[in-house]
Amino acid sequence: MPVTQAHRRLAEKFMFKKTFPDAMVGDALLALVAHMYTEEEADVACALSFTPKPAEMIAKKLKRPLAEVKPILDSMAERLLMISVKAAGVTLYMFAMLVPGVYEFQMIRSKNAGEDLTHFKRFAEIFEDLYEEYMTWIKPKTLGKDLRFGRVVAVEQSITRSSGVMPLATDRYSEIVDRNKSFCLVNVCACRREKELIGKGCGRGMDVCSGMGYLADLAIDKGLARRVSKEEFMEAKARATSLGLVHMVDNLTDPMQVCSCCTCCCGALRMLKDYNIPTVIVGSHFEAVTDPDLCNGCSLCAKICPMEAISMIGKGKAKKAQINYAKCIGCGLCVTKCDKTCAMTLRERAGHKPPSRNPVDYYSERTRELMGRDHPFLKGIGLATGSALYNIAPISVTGPKYKTKA
Repeated sequence: MPVTQAHRRLAEKFMFKKTFPDAMVGDALLALVAHMYTEEEADVACALSFTPKPAEMIAKKLKRPLAEVKPILDSMAERLLMISVKAAGVTLYMFAMLVPGVYEFQMIRSKNAGEDLTHFKRFAEIFEDLYEEYMTWIKPKTLGKDLRFGRVVAVEQSITRSSGVMPLATDRYSEIVDRNKSFCLVNVCACRREKELIGKGCGRGMDVCSGMGYLADLAIDKGLARRVSKEEFMEAKARATSLGLVHMVDNLTDPMQVCSCCTCCCGALRMLKDYNIPTVIVGSHFEAVTDPDLCNGCSLCAKICPMEAISMIGKGKAKKAQINYAKCIGCGLCVTKCDKTCAMTLRERAGHKPPSRNPVDYYSERTRELMGRDHPFLKGIGLATGSALYNIAPISVTGPKYKTKA
């Protein structure tokens, strides 16, 4: 489909062009928007905001009849090109970011598309072009910025095995999980699915990415995930560890998005490993350390390290593991492989900064880094408002709220 002015406006909306005037709207983004949305859909999508609104308000903003606008909204909502929620029996519509958001929705949808994957394969191809285009553009923009959008959580087994470390409540996976009530598992990892669609899949686990809290409830409601118990949730994370995947969460005290990532497919880890953009994703509270006196040179730690941060120095019995701390993200996978000698352990990372306390602080801190000042619009967007409203809303509005059995 040819790119129209409506597509261009929507592409600029995805990039928050009004807030960040120098944001790049390149050919790949325009092609992706035109692939997903018709001109009429793009025009309607531009009228959406992060505040859920009924179709009547959106139609009024567009100065168009409700009978014309509502079918377009419902069609986009069904295809997960935006988000719809119900409150007191009224359907509300809201804008969804491209990432995280529409990208993940489409990749999850593709798993249920049957044999007709042409649309999703083309989506994946364009998105890969978009990713490479934006990595080149964004790298110089992040220099000197302390963004930390996401963070690595070390394998808990590796923390337990390491003496002298003082884990925080945000470091132990089990403690993070215990503070939540709702859990879900997604049947497809969006990143690995995208690579699979373009013929570059790694074959690792598809069913280990997950969510907690309000995000879990939303994903389940939209048919994107299935509800699981806390025990099944933890079993999935253990399975991810056995596959050599890295646990990553949004950089909050109580994160909701829980990914199990590989460096060959994950967009975030690829930023670290392939593009050397270290400020966007932060390592865990820890970093690996090896005792050369105990190391037997087996190389298992080097083989599992997702960042290729461990090299083997020397030959024969003198061969020892050596760590490149510029690459180490503190995932703890190397420690899980060092059972015989326990030469590999974790230590606290110097200069570690704790995660943001809540979504409002999260958006405020990152906006300050990007713009040098607070921005009232970004301060209130995202799941901050939705999570708060969900927790205080009566059941008559939200429907049954999931709670674990005592």
